Amino acid sequence: MLAQHKLAFGATLAGLGGVAIVVGPLLGVGSLGRPWAFLAGFLAGVAAGSGAVLSLAGLLARRAS
Repeated sequence: MLAQHKLAFGATLAGLGGVAIVVGPLLGVGSLGRPWAFLAGFLAGVAAGSGAVLSLAGLLARRAS
């Protein structure tokens, strides 16, 4: 994967994960029930974290080339 693609995909994934973290409680994700609310929050956190790491990897790869 090219550095620009890593950066673009990572930024999009981090943005969507961050929006899900912020908007999720406002939409009432906690009322889904115990396992589903945890799963939704966990997936939003994983998306935001992996997107941030992928963005940083793209930035570093772009700087190295």
